[in-house]
Amino acid sequence: MVRSLFLFALLGLTAHAQTTSADPVVPAPPRPFFSQIRGLFDFELPDLDPPGTVKLIFHPHISDLIRHDYLRTDMGLRWALNDNFELSSEAATYITHGLGDQDVGYGVGEIRIGTKYVFKEWLRPQHEASIAFNFSHPHGTPPIDMTDGQNHYQPSLTIQRHSRRNPKLTTFASVGLDVITASSALGRFGTNEPHDDSASLTGGAIYDLGQVKWTFSATYATTALIGSRTDSFFYLQPSVLWYAPKKYTFNSKTQWIIGLGLRSSWGPDGYDFGTNTRLRAEITFRQVMANVRDTMMPKRAP
Repeated sequence: MVRSLFLFALLGLTAHAQTTSADPVVPAPPRPFFSQIRGLFDFELPDLDPPGTVKLIFHPHISDLIRHDYLRTDMGLRWALNDNFELSSEAATYITHGLGDQDVGYGVGEIRIGTKYVFKEWLRPQHEASIAFNFSHPHGTPPIDMTDGQNHYQPSLTIQRHSRRNPKLTTFASVGLDVITASSALGRFGTNEPHDDSASLTGGAIYDLGQVKWTFSATYATTALIGSRTDSFFYLQPSVLWYAPKKYTFNSKTQWIIGLGLRSSWGPDGYDFGTNTRLRAEITFRQVMANVRDTMMPKRAP
């Protein structure tokens, strides 16, 4: 039954994108790139920066000053190789901040690697699709509550649709798998986090007001399809993101993003509700790798 629901949802979304293919083709206006922000918006949409763009990401977890004895900081890089393909890498670091009772030291607690391929001509102009693969690996001896101690292999397929009536509205649907294997690092599963291989189906929306973006996602996950146990999980996650104008950041090239989100889940651990806050910096370099390549390998004269 669950397999049928997953297949029906995916086929239904694809069919909706193709049923009116005879409609006049209207080129979609350029849209801003919307980044994945862990804890607020955990999805890779079918969007890419211009080819050759390198984006450096700096994401301190400020709430750790209250919640933990250490401060986590995610540092990463995204590179748009061409019009369709992107590579990303990220390291989750930690350091004792001195405001708590324990000294956990410092180091890199987790490494993440990802790829994304966008199909630009597969669906109608109002739709885009992408496939992504992400891998995460606990590294070293991080604090036990920093990771779940598992390696995660996560392939996914995402389709998004831009509303014709309201250009500010984008909806999306995603199906994905999360295959886990034990690592050498100790860890602890979070509340209503699958302890086995799982499959998920997500629907969501983004309302883009320029500097302010509202997001909402609803996810159903189950271990019944590919796991050895039968557990079901439901997640709801609304959030608001504020992209700080450059006049508030002294006209620097760094894009600061401040986010606030609510999270609620239901599963084997019962019902859970909480809030998330995020502060993130993105430094974008246009055509950096192309310029480096041209500098190191100048063209030969004919």
